Amino acid sequence: MLFPSYGTGWLGGLGKAFQDKKGITVVKNDGSIKVNESTGEADALTVPEVVQKVADTVVEIRTKHTSGNILFGTYETTGAGSGVIISENGYIITNAHVVDGANEIAVRLSNGKTYSAQLIGSDASVDVAVVRISETGLNFARMGSSANLAVGQSVIAIGNPLGTLGGTVTNGIISAKDREVIIDRYRMTLLQTNVAINPGNSGGGLFDMVGQLIGVVNAKKIDEDIEGLGFAIPIDIAWASAEKIIMG
Repeated sequence: MLFPSYGTGWLGGLGKAFQDKKGITVVKNDGSIKVNESTGEADALTVPEVVQKVADTVVEIRTKHTSGNILFGTYETTGAGSGVIISENGYIITNAHVVDGANEIAVRLSNGKTYSAQLIGSDASVDVAVVRISETGLNFARMGSSANLAVGQSVIAIGNPLGTLGGTVTNGIISAKDREVIIDRYRMTLLQTNVAINPGNSGGGLFDMVGQLIGVVNAKKIDEDIEGLGFAIPIDIAWASAEKIIMG
């Protein structure tokens, strides 16, 4: 059974630039970069080196949902997930199911600062959402290209498992590409990975070994006889959705 790897109640120069409808510049890597631009390194980095490079681009997301009915009246539930900063001026990509229906969204950076976040938009069909915090000068993830990935390629995930362990790092490989998976009634084309994925990892980053974002974690297989079966949205799909959302 497949579930989003959500929190409470769930298991589950850099390239081209564009401007959103408010004239705010968002920078992306067009996928042509195959090495670390700042250092010119052609070889893969070590896991600690990748973590040092990208850890502060991954954030914790906490949500509050207000519901009510005749029997119990109004009550509040909370959720938790992860996100990845995609621009220096506060745009963050996450999963649609992480923020779906939330009345309040809070983002906690790796430095411990917490911000109220605005939902810019979401696309449930690919499980992508974009939120924004009022901050500038942020380190942000450089986009890779999921089209260039190879099965067996080493990757790492950074996220907020269990909603309380922000900044957790796990590593593994790309197990398969172009997996057709149905999640919450939507058929999605996902990357399969054996990287450990736990509740709260949803929306976190899947990075290659030069520190480029190549996927957004969104689901794992839940079965007592199955381990090491997680899924991520390929960054080419996730970025296309995020770009449409930001451009409005």
